[in-house]
Amino acid sequence: MIGVALTQLGERPATPEAATEAQEPISPLLPPPYVPASISSAEPIDGLAPTRAAALPPTTGVRQPRPPVEAAATTPGREATSAPAGTTPKPDPPRETTPPPSPGLRIDAPVSLALSGAPGLLVRHRDFRGRVDRIGPGSSALDRADARFIVRRGLADDACVSFESSNYPGRFLRHRDFGIRLDRRDGTRLFDLDATFCAETRGGAIVLRSHNYPDRFVTESGSLLRLTPASTGTATGFVVRSPL
Repeated sequence: MIGVALTQLGERPATPEAATEAQEPISPLLPPPYVPASISSAEPIDGLAPTRAAALPPTTGVRQPRPPVEAAATTPGREATSAPAGTTPKPDPPRETTPPPSPGLRIDAPVSLALSGAPGLLVRHRDFRGRVDRIGPGSSALDRADARFIVRRGLADDACVSFESSNYPGRFLRHRDFGIRLDRRDGTRLFDLDATFCAETRGGAIVLRSHNYPDRFVTESGSLLRLTPASTGTATGFVVRSPL
């Protein structure tokens, strides 16, 4: 038995003394450097698009050329001018608006028209004909209502006017066969043209020129109103009055 034990002890290697303690490395262990595989610029890395900053050339010391300044356009034969230093340029003038048809004609206002030479004679409608009659404060309510019109912007031209009856809304003074009538607006272009008159000031009165017959004016003859050529020189002057 002693021999067997000695034999086993002889076969077991001796334990080194250094094995009792862990041997420290000389330097810290680092992973090998990561070398990325070649990736094309079109493929994203980890879901991010590749940056192209590296492809741009360095900008240090590089100036961007300024675009040439174009000379101000000038009218042939006229030199360009500029405001003197220290002065404020004038603002652009406001856009022109459509002037009122006449100083005495206000849009959407009720008016009466009297003959300039005979203020007691007023334009009115009777039996749907345009005419002039003597109408005053003592006249009947019907006569005074027939001589009251509402000024509207011209049905065919905003710079002109149309006259709508006050007691027959929807009916306008218009010319037909060169006679002035009070007709209901029918929605046609012809009606709008016939019912549009352009007011012109003449010596403190106004004359009414036909829009679609610009060489004809409203005139009074035998108490009736008609369109007559300007060549006859008989355009009737009217004075704008407050309605009775």
